[in-house]
Amino acid sequence: MDINAKRKLRTAFMNWLFETTGGSEWDDQDASEFRVPDGWTGEPPTEQDVEDAVRYLEGEHLVKAHWTFDGPMAIQLTHAGIREMEQLLSEPNERTEHFVPLVNITNIHGSVIGSQIQQGSPGATQTGHIEVNQRDNVEAFITAARKVLGSDSLDADARARAEADLAIMSRELESATPRWPILHAFGTSVRDALATAAGTAAAAGVLSLPWP
Repeated sequence: MDINAKRKLRTAFMNWLFETTGGSEWDDQDASEFRVPDGWTGEPPTEQDVEDAVRYLEGEHLVKAHWTFDGPMAIQLTHAGIREMEQLLSEPNERTEHFVPLVNITNIHGSVIGSQIQQGSPGATQTGHIEVNQRDNVEAFITAARKVLGSDSLDADARARAEADLAIMSRELESATPRWPILHAFGTSVRDALATAAGTAAAAGVLSLPWP
C-alpha cells in the first residue's frame, strides 16, 4: 500500500471502530470483523495491511490493542482517539492530524452499522416509525439537557463541552439522514457530564430519559 492508501485505511478502521463501539472507551471490537466501507476504491486491504494500521494507531495512542499470535483481537478506543474521531465526524470534509476527510473513503450517510433498518417490505414501514420515534427522543434529550446547562450545577469546563456536544447533535439532527451512532456517542458524552449534576431535579429528569 502507498502512503495515501495507508492513511485511508487507518481512517476507515477508526470510523468503523467508533461506530461499532458507540464512541466508548469501555467497549471493544474484534479487528477481524473489520470490513472496508461501501464506496471503497482500489485494492482491498490484506490482513497484514489491517494489522499495520492497528499498530500505527496504537503507536499514536489512538487505540489500545490486545494482541495474540494471530494478530490483533480486541481493539479499544482511547480518549485521544475519541477526541480526534469526534473532530473528524464534526467536520467530515476536513483532514485531522492522523486522518483523511471521511468523504474520501465512503458515503458517510450510507452506513447502517448500529441502525434499526430492516430489509424487506414488512420492515420498511416499521423502519420509518422507529426513526421518527428516535428523532423525537433525541430532540427531547437535547431540550432537557439544555435546561440543566442553564443552571449552576456544572463547572464551566463541563458546561462548555456539553454545550459543544449538543450543538453538534442539533446540526446532525437537521439532516434528512442523521448518523445515529454519532448522535448516540455525543448523547452519551452529555449524559455523563450531566451525571455530575445528578443532585438537581432537572438533571434527574434528563438521566431518566429513555435515550441514549
